[in-house]
Amino acid sequence: MTSHTLNRKQQPQLQPTSGLSIEEPRQINLHNGIPVFYFDNPSQQAIRFDLIFDAGSAIQSKALVASSTVKMLQEGTNRFSAGQIAQKIDYYGAYLDLQASKDTAWISLYGLRKQMPRLFPLLKSMLTEASFREQAFRHFNNRQRQTYLLNSQKPKHMARKAFNGLVFGNATAYGQTAELTDFDLLTEKDLAQFYAQAYTSDNCKIIASGPIDAEFLQLTEAFFGQSWRLGEKPGMLSQEFTFEAGYYPIQRDASLQSAIVMGMPFLQRTHPDYLPFLLVNTLFGGYFGSRLMTNVREDKGYTYGIYSQVMPLRHASTFSIATETGTEVTQAAIDEIKYEMQRLRENLVGEEELNLVKNYLSGSYLRALDGVYNMADRFKSALENNLKMSYYVESLDRIQQVTADEVLQLAKKYLQPEQMVTVVVGDLNKI
Repeated sequence: MTSHTLNRKQQPQLQPTSGLSIEEPRQINLHNGIPVFYFDNPSQQAIRFDLIFDAGSAIQSKALVASSTVKMLQEGTNRFSAGQIAQKIDYYGAYLDLQASKDTAWISLYGLRKQMPRLFPLLKSMLTEASFREQAFRHFNNRQRQTYLLNSQKPKHMARKAFNGLVFGNATAYGQTAELTDFDLLTEKDLAQFYAQAYTSDNCKIIASGPIDAEFLQLTEAFFGQSWRLGEKPGMLSQEFTFEAGYYPIQRDASLQSAIVMGMPFLQRTHPDYLPFLLVNTLFGGYFGSRLMTNVREDKGYTYGIYSQVMPLRHASTFSIATETGTEVTQAAIDEIKYEMQRLRENLVGEEELNLVKNYLSGSYLRALDGVYNMADRFKSALENNLKMSYYVESLDRIQQVTADEVLQLAKKYLQPEQMVTVVVGDLNKI
């Protein structure tokens, strides 16, 4: 037997990862025109089934309508009560996820393949005959209001809400956010109208992953292949807004921590700088070993966590840095963020650090695309932006080509704090 002695003081050598090789999903169209994209793996027993609609908040004419509509689909239909829906989902060991983003809304069902004939009637009823009863709506709206009240007092939520309005504009498609009074203005009729306009068969796409065979596709056709509610969905609201950089402090009495969000409107996915900047962002604050984490958390101890991210949307995107710090070190943390921006603008990144980040991103891509369920999740994101799976191969290839000089030039171009808004929520008298 051969024994190996581990040297725990020596970091393992970096090993280059192999390139991505991804197949596009197969596709069929149901008789009503709904495209069904599917990733087949016959060795699995569970199905992930996503129904996606262009029904995000960007097309709502009233605050809260998009998110409330999709979440209320499980609160009762003409055939099933909320209790019956929950009971059947639980009995058959399934899971239902209903969410809305700025651009889309989706219903995701997870369950065993053999139970889908019993679960699909629930989905079909939710899509074609949701009831939006007044009493159910009042209970739902009150729960949502309580959640809002709890979150609205937290500095990080206050900061992110203010940042969203400053970057996009409070009255625009992407900048609108809910206020407490909006819960009083919302009615079940608002949701029923949005449902009738946006949850139509001609506004639906389906992604299925797992053991997808001909029998399952026939089952999908049987339940979802007939047209329901044809109509023209509401158009996207205006996104025209003039961004103004600056410092925006918000008082939060007796707060022991400050929430900081810095950032600006950013590039869309089609811009040539977008992909290489993903590497710059990762290096700067996009993973646990980033420069921001190493400095502000590990070295200075100002925070438990700090990160930067690029958030792409269909018609816009943002770049932001966010953290929470002790009140007394708020300004010091901001200074260190600016210092790390300056370092990247003035000094070439070393080859070892650059390769480390490239390997980290390669591993992240491989992990995010491992298995049909993860591939379905990534394809869902691509589909929302009218992209194909090949986008991930192309993006990783481009990231691997980024040079130290390119990092320097991108940092000079985009890591300029004077071009950003800085939102600070906390007890301003003690900062």
